[in-house]
Amino acid sequence: MSSTGVIILGIIWLLLSPLWFWAENTAMGVIWLCAGILALIIAFIKRNKEKKQ
Repeated sequence: MSSTGVIILGIIWLLLSPLWFWAENTAMGVIWLCAGILALIIAFIKRNKEKKQ
């Protein structure tokens, strides 16, 4: 998956994580929030490597 796809996926996870908190499922909300942050970190690392090549 390209870095752009991972960035989009991370943003979607970050935007949808509050829905889990609103649905009173805090565990899933925290998991989605952490997954979104992790996906964005990975995407920016991949993007930096792509730019260097």
